[in-house]
Order: sequence, then C-alpha cells, then structure tokens
Amino acid sequence: METDSGKKQHILIVEDDKALAVGLCRALRSEEISADSCGTIQEADRRLSGQTFPGQYDLVLLDINLPDGNGLDLLREIREKYDVSVIMLTANDMEIDIVTGLELGADDYITKPFSLAVLRARVATQLRRV
Repeated sequence: METDSGKKQHILIVEDDKALAVGLCRALRSEEISADSCGTIQEADRRLSGQTFPGQYDLVLLDINLPDGNGLDLLREIREKYDVSVIMLTANDMEIDIVTGLELGADDYITKPFSLAVLRARVATQLRRV
C-alpha cells in the first residue's frame, strides 16, 4: 500500500483498550504500512498536529468512547483541521450512532466485535484512496 512516491503509509489507532490497540497495530503493520496507537483524544490531537509524530497520518481508526471525551468530537476536529481518512471502530452499534458518525464525516464505520479480515479490507480501501 505504498503511495506513488513509495513512502510508507501511516495509521493512527485511537483506542483506550490497550490490548486491542496492540493487537490492531500488529495486525495492520506491514512493509508498506506503519501503525501506532494512543488511548486519549488529547494524545491523538498531539500526534495529528505533528507534536509527537513527525509525519502525516493517512488513516485514523477512531473509537467513540474514550476516557477524556467523545471520539465524535475528535472526528469533527479532524474534519476541520486535517486531510486524513477516518474509520470509526466502536462498540456503539445503534443505527443513530452509525448515521451520526457518517454524517460527521467518517469514511467508514465498523462496529465491535468485528472481523479482522473485513477490517483489513476496509483499511486497504481507504489507503488506496489516499
């Protein structure tokens, strides 16, 4: 999934469940993709703004329920400030949650529990668009 320039693509996973975040990073990393994670909105904001990550992210996997706020608020901020794809990855599976996430600008919405094969396919789809 390298871009035309041959650079590695970068994924930020915003997930407060540390075991899940580690597993997602491991499952999504490859020669063409780097993945790292953080567990709070505050840390995600620092990374996206370049304070703690020197490059640019190509994709954000974003949970809604985070210890320091609502991931939908971060989604709004991402849409205002950054040009990055966002996949919501959350336990919030009510129709209104899905519709709200998509209306706020999420590129995709995946509910937990999820299939790792489906997640990889959806990630690959978003990274192809970058």
